[in-house]
Amino acid sequence: MQVEALFTTDANGRLRGINDPDGEIGPAPRFFFGHTKEGSICRFRYDLPESVVTPLKEVAAAEPMLMDSQKFPRGHSQFKDILQSHAPIERVWVGPAYRFPDRIDSPANVVRLSCENAGLLRGDFAKMVPELDSGRSYWAVIEDSQAVSICHSVRLSWRAHEAGVDTLEAYRQRGYAVSVVAAWALAVRALDLVPLYSTSWENVASQRVARRLGLIQYGVDYHVT
Repeated sequence: MQVEALFTTDANGRLRGINDPDGEIGPAPRFFFGHTKEGSICRFRYDLPESVVTPLKEVAAAEPMLMDSQKFPRGHSQFKDILQSHAPIERVWVGPAYRFPDRIDSPANVVRLSCENAGLLRGDFAKMVPELDSGRSYWAVIEDSQAVSICHSVRLSWRAHEAGVDTLEAYRQRGYAVSVVAAWALAVRALDLVPLYSTSWENVASQRVARRLGLIQYGVDYHVT
């Protein structure tokens, strides 16, 4: 479900682009590896030749199924060597992926943003005003008569939505991100969809939000462009 939300694919299941609902489609990674305790899945960009895909599959198949504290797949070096033989590596991204617990407490300090209260979006958030017509739900903590922390669906499919959250720098470390993510997840569930949350290992603040919400790590996302 997460792969469906993150990427667009062709008829053969090959990755075409980043699934950006705002239309700013970027290139998909050449290789995606999703690792869980129950196994793993691989996805490959449409222009990756079989001479590269085949050895990537072989290394992925040998990856231990146990998901432990190791931040990179054990085949990380081999993956890089194979992809480097095809083209220079531009970026490696890796981080935990979470699902929400059955119970999500409803926050009291959050409002839903709409065209009617779009004036609450100021400064760095003002660029989101046109997006309020998209039909996606935007949730915010309001302070000093403006939205200071926001969560909305940044990737979405017919089964799941992936969270995107941001808090203005002057208002961070107040627990606001926890509130807006909880409100967003409840709204996604109300649509009979699955809310998902993922981040990078470097984003310690985002991982802290996941812990405070009691999110359950189900896997690790690893992709190379």
